[in-house]
Amino acid sequence: MPARDFSGGFFVFMKNPHSTYSSTGLLTFSIVAGSSILFCSKGVFAKLAFAQDADALTVLALRMGFSLPFFVAMIYFTSRKAAPLKLGEWARLAGLGFLGYYISSLVNFTGLQYVSIGLERIILYTYPSLVLAFSAIVLRKRVRPSIWIACTVAWIGIVVAFAGEIHHPAASGQTLFGGSLIFASALTYAAFIMISGDTIHRIGAMRFTGIVVGFSCLFMLVHYAIVHPLTDLSRLTPTVYGYGIILAIFGTVLPSLLMSEGLKRAGAQKFAIISAIGPVATLFLAWAMLGEKPNLYQFGGFILTVGGGLTISLLKNKPAPVA
Repeated sequence: MPARDFSGGFFVFMKNPHSTYSSTGLLTFSIVAGSSILFCSKGVFAKLAFAQDADALTVLALRMGFSLPFFVAMIYFTSRKAAPLKLGEWARLAGLGFLGYYISSLVNFTGLQYVSIGLERIILYTYPSLVLAFSAIVLRKRVRPSIWIACTVAWIGIVVAFAGEIHHPAASGQTLFGGSLIFASALTYAAFIMISGDTIHRIGAMRFTGIVVGFSCLFMLVHYAIVHPLTDLSRLTPTVYGYGIILAIFGTVLPSLLMSEGLKRAGAQKFAIISAIGPVATLFLAWAMLGEKPNLYQFGGFILTVGGGLTISLLKNKPAPVA
């Protein structure tokens, strides 16, 4: 969970903001903040792996390969006392895994080769506005003007950040291409959010996560096997293996578990507020570990986009009044 991959998963749960858990203590804050920071930091470690001459598909294959045993275990423990799934439900879960954590992760990591971590986070954080757009266009749901204003602010942030990225001294010249791939990741993840809500509520969040991400791991490994001989994974440097393990444990498995616990403890709105620390922390991680120093345009665009996305996530949408 674009991955990614999972960093925006709380939006699904906005439909049910009531929780049997209520805590505002330091532990709850630490769990939610930890989940967000770990999810958002995966791009930093992917960039470090790219610097070791590993391509996006190889890094993803390592990430998903090392993650798969954990999600298989999750499926086992969450399914022992649950009702068996029908064939159609398995097919739906496989489709969601293909869309949400295979395609979305693939285009995300590929685009990350051409843009900075900061711009990647900015573009991905537009997914709440994309979900609203899908709701308005596909489901014909009316959206309040105040929420459309927040969407506009978020999109202005992207334009400002793009301008800063293109004129950044370290720009690769392929910013538009990379940014388009990241945007495709945001689109596919928004579509995933739109169609997964009912399934999550029906079979449970943990079981859903285990099965869907488990399918995504298999799809990614099959993709790698088609493009490269699997033996190529045995010829990588220990450093690349290390980054693959970090991405699997600290960028995929652990934050997904923390996210589930954080949602129970904090509820959806507090979770959203605390989670805003993730993209902010990513800027500092990219600065400290990759030397990516945002310029004024990039930082301003980041503030606008995160602020707009956070506003969209927190405002409870009501139908606009009929004129």
